[in-house]
Amino acid sequence: MSNTEDPKVTTAPHIEKEELLAAGKWVKLEKTTYVDPAGNTRTWETVKRTTRQTNTEADGVGIIALLKRTLHKDCVVMVKQFRPPMGCCTLEFPAGLIDEGETAEAAALRELKEETGYKGEVVGVTPVTCLDPGLSNCTTQIVLVNINGDDMENINPTQQLDQLFFFFPPQ
Repeated sequence: MSNTEDPKVTTAPHIEKEELLAAGKWVKLEKTTYVDPAGNTRTWETVKRTTRQTNTEADGVGIIALLKRTLHKDCVVMVKQFRPPMGCCTLEFPAGLIDEGETAEAAALRELKEETGYKGEVVGVTPVTCLDPGLSNCTTQIVLVNINGDDMENINPTQQLDQLFFFFPPQ
């Protein structure tokens, strides 16, 4: 084991300025000038949401929905949709933005209904997290939802996306 000391921090890292490079309906691109722990001035390209709400903890929700039916294995509900940045369809958890004044729980139930047609019950919510902090300031909360597949409202759901997929986790 080496006896070398960690380099001394000469300054607290901080943002010096943010310059708008481009803005769209949903996101904007900024050139962020900051000072690193060694005191060096650096720049970073940063993506930020233009839709950030003032009274919400997170920008959006991701929903891990477990479909529970009598005499069937429980399965995780996923959606397939075309994503332009990927240039193809992706398989993903239902998700969406939180509206002004809406809780993560309410947003999750709304998005689940819109994207899958299912009505569910929230059983847990994670703290706010950043999924890609090296690229953007977007924050999310993962909401755990149980779906009663025996409920008449959930027998033949009508979704607004391409397709639903069901993943059967190992038991």
